[in-house]
Amino acid sequence: MFKKIFISLIIITMLTGCSVTDLKDLKFKNKEVYNYLEKNYSIVDVESDNFEDVNIIDTENKRVFLTGERHGNKGNMKLREKFLKYFKKETDFKYYLCELSYSMGYFLNKYLETGDIEILDNIYKPLKGTYEWNQDNYNHWKMLYEYNKKLPKESKIKVVGIDIEHQPSNALRCMYDVLPKEEPKEKISEMINEFKAIMNQEKKVNHEGLKDFSKRLKKDIEENKKEYKKYLGDDLFIFNLVNNNILYRYEAYGKDNFNSIRDKRIYENFEKIYNEDPDEKYFGQWGDGHIYQREQREVKWMATLMNDSKGLKDKIVSIVYAYDDCKYMSKNNGSYEVKAMDNFNHELDLIKDFTLFKLDGENSPFNDELLWPYSYSIKKKGVTTDYFQYLVVIKGLDATEPLNK
Repeated sequence: MFKKIFISLIIITMLTGCSVTDLKDLKFKNKEVYNYLEKNYSIVDVESDNFEDVNIIDTENKRVFLTGERHGNKGNMKLREKFLKYFKKETDFKYYLCELSYSMGYFLNKYLETGDIEILDNIYKPLKGTYEWNQDNYNHWKMLYEYNKKLPKESKIKVVGIDIEHQPSNALRCMYDVLPKEEPKEKISEMINEFKAIMNQEKKVNHEGLKDFSKRLKKDIEENKKEYKKYLGDDLFIFNLVNNNILYRYEAYGKDNFNSIRDKRIYENFEKIYNEDPDEKYFGQWGDGHIYQREQREVKWMATLMNDSKGLKDKIVSIVYAYDDCKYMSKNNGSYEVKAMDNFNHELDLIKDFTLFKLDGENSPFNDELLWPYSYSIKKKGVTTDYFQYLVVIKGLDATEPLNK
């Protein structure tokens, strides 16, 4: 039965862009696929801190560990916390790469240092209407605060947001927070005072006004970098990066190539962090496309660009999630509704709540063919493990719930 069912999995369209015809024409031995999978899977107990169920993941000589979700399902956070603890134990990674802006990471680190819940509440207020506005993600930071407290100082996890800015209010608050108490020198005082006027609501700006201000501020920083450095010190890095990320927001939003623009800027932000500390390790959970290590749907994703770089070539682990008979929290004009999520939709006998498959093992057919595990198609390019090396199937999990705040 398992063999017959898995034949349908291979023949039906798959997430990377092979068509049904492409897959029917693939010349591989089905028995080889079945035998391989039966020897290279594990049922994951997400409630346990025993990591024998995930130790089929190879961490040797790897630097960046990425998991990929479809937003809005309760299984996502269960796996995220399981993998965070596992990779921390196995690799002692330092940087938690999040699908969040640098400004959010800035305030999350303040929360992790202090436990001040008001900091967490303030950064979540502008997130209403986004996928981040859910109980599981909010409570995750509380968990991480308690977890981080128990770690030695030198091993504490630091959050790094490398996404473009999606909530300008958090971005502006971050920039304002790093301003010194003393007044700036005359050469840069006009821009700084205009910024303060915006923050004090003495000057009202709409989106176009903010875009114009950020452009002028960027130009002023470029022309007077020494003065800004004297005024802001090391915090010029934060001030400048966040302002640029505001501009990247306007660069990407509303464009047909939104994903290409966004992921290019995400990677550039990552490079800035990586170049400052190139020997460290990283973990993060993102929307699944961002962690593909090969160009897909005409997009060079974040992990694609990482894997194309000299320092990280073949040093990335990508673990994607697929969903069997699940539900998710869908956005709907600022509110939320529950919808079905079933992008795996193949009845495999061995699938339980969380089933982890290693796809890049010895003699794996996934190293030789593009066998795509999802229910939609993409262009046939490369082999499965060019994109990701592990797959977790989540079965029967419900949608996450909106944050009640």
